[in-house]
Amino acid sequence: MKDNNALVLALPKGRVYEDFIPVLQESKFAIKDDPKKSRKMLLDTKHPLVKVLIIRGWDVPTYITSGAAHLGVVGKDILMEKKEEEFVELADLSLGKCRLSLAGYDDVLSGSSRLKIATKYPNSSIKFMNSIGIQAEIIYLNGAQEIAPMLGLSDAIIDLVDTGKTLEENGLKEIKIIADISTRLIANKASIKTKSTIINEMMEALK
Repeated sequence: MKDNNALVLALPKGRVYEDFIPVLQESKFAIKDDPKKSRKMLLDTKHPLVKVLIIRGWDVPTYITSGAAHLGVVGKDILMEKKEEEFVELADLSLGKCRLSLAGYDDVLSGSSRLKIATKYPNSSIKFMNSIGIQAEIIYLNGAQEIAPMLGLSDAIIDLVDTGKTLEENGLKEIKIIADISTRLIANKASIKTKSTIINEMMEALK
């Protein structure tokens, strides 16, 4: 990047991006380029010292920890799973609200000491299942977890739940809520000091 003084805001592709972008576009940090038409990953904004980086949500904490990006917008579910990486959580943006839950058939927890759990959240799943005294065998799936119990791949699933309709359609019930999830603003630790002025401006604009 030519301008080493610029602040890089990492935004995730997908639902979080769609929820967040209207807020950004109403501020002085609005993106100049149309991300849907541009193939660029690093986009200019109306502010001369702010760039926007469009990447996978799961990669946002890594970019922030390394200092390749200074601020990031990401779901709490990903942050819970990425505890080994270092970042500072600055704000709850109150967007994309849902919950991380254990779901399965009614009697899945009855007398069980070990369960096969289909999920893309292995760390959070193991921690939660341990907390209720059950050993989890993780079946890692990046999508379509809801069908796993029906096909005998797993006993239950741990995934994000919004309305619960998809669970219901696949014969599952939300058994336990593990955590309430929403979109968070995170920062690189060093950048909080070195780019404090522009970070404070951005936080004020995003309120």
